[in-house]
Amino acid sequence: MRAILLNLPWEQNGRLGVRAGSRWPFTSKPEKDGHIHYLPFPFFLAYATSILKKNGHEAKLIDAIAEGVPEQRLFERIDSFHPELILAEISTPSFNNDMRILQAIHQNFSHAKIALCGPHASVFPQQILTEYTHIDAILIGEYEYTLLDFAQHLEEQGDMKSVLGLAYRKDGNVALNKPRPTIRNLDTLPWPEREDVPLYNYNDAFCNLPIPNVQILSSRGCPFRCIFCLWPQTVYKEHRYRKRSPKDVIDEMKYLITKFHFKAVYFDDDVFNIDRGHVIDICAEIKKRKIDIPWAVMGRADLFDTQTLAGLADAGLYAIKYGIESASHRILRACRKRLDLLKTQDMIKVTKELGIKVHLTFCLGLPGETQESIKESIKFISEAQPDSCQFSFATPFPGTEYFKFLYEKGWLEKTSWSSYDGSQRCVVRTEALTKDNIESIKEELSNLNTLCAKR
Repeated sequence: MRAILLNLPWEQNGRLGVRAGSRWPFTSKPEKDGHIHYLPFPFFLAYATSILKKNGHEAKLIDAIAEGVPEQRLFERIDSFHPELILAEISTPSFNNDMRILQAIHQNFSHAKIALCGPHASVFPQQILTEYTHIDAILIGEYEYTLLDFAQHLEEQGDMKSVLGLAYRKDGNVALNKPRPTIRNLDTLPWPEREDVPLYNYNDAFCNLPIPNVQILSSRGCPFRCIFCLWPQTVYKEHRYRKRSPKDVIDEMKYLITKFHFKAVYFDDDVFNIDRGHVIDICAEIKKRKIDIPWAVMGRADLFDTQTLAGLADAGLYAIKYGIESASHRILRACRKRLDLLKTQDMIKVTKELGIKVHLTFCLGLPGETQESIKESIKFISEAQPDSCQFSFATPFPGTEYFKFLYEKGWLEKTSWSSYDGSQRCVVRTEALTKDNIESIKEELSNLNTLCAKR
């Protein structure tokens, strides 16, 4: 089976899209070199490509966003490969863009089956397959092994009914198969495909993490139940934490540093420090291999303790992203973030004392947001003095409890999917704040990150 996996082009009003690999798809202004400062690695597409190749299929991953490939050039690339199967990862804000491009792909390559994956497709399989006849199938949730199963059934002309996690069209109707459980043992996955893509274009240089840097996963999933979080509710659909063996993680880390000469590594886990023992073992492996480059993680401050943070610093940890979202206890309770703010403040202080840089993230417009709650977040930042911080609009992606909550309250702005761009537009209101209020507040806070960086 010849298969192409796509992160489709996405440009909107002079802004470039960030889709595959992002837990929060959005658009961003390009830098002077035409690229964007932050670009996540498309992990699911890359793992799926590796699995196909490992099992004897001819597969190619094209990340049109990372490569800057325009639509016409993409069609030429597809034509030269002669695929039998085309898989595209789509998102909510890029949905209209994606359907338009895929319609053109269907017209030019009608011999190839077209399948979708990603959060938005996983939420609306019935609707999409009913309304868009050029789409043949949808891979729901965590899709690497669903794709392998689907490709093998296509090649053997087998009955698709046995392919878990698949939605497809059969005899003019939409068939929804049983869901596929999430991958229990992540060590069964081959390392993600890296050589099909422009590896040095991916970047997450928060707190001035050196460039080029490379992104790695050491685990998947999160046991917490924040109502706004996209992947646990649409991709994983289970609040199950799964981890790779520390040896395999650091084998991959060492390989990437040695072969591609990266200057830094970022662990893009949903929450890096869910399992304290896992964190300690990864640090031990890094020290054992004498890896001496900066690395960074995303974690929860209230899950850390001083001893663990000291171990991370001793192993060379450079920076941590801490997701705060709001410094209001009331709002954190309403969105089930369950963040211990007092311990978070203590651990941020310890993190900084150990010489580890701190980046804080906040969402504007969560349930119960008021002018006062935003002042609480600003006060928190003033006291924490992070090296950098960011504010984004709390975006209610379909499939999340946040979306359902706002829809039932009537607080969801009736806009097109393309408006669900949390870096540019707000699509919600609260009891106290209108959409325009929240957008104005974000504009006023735009200089906070600059102030953090000058400290």
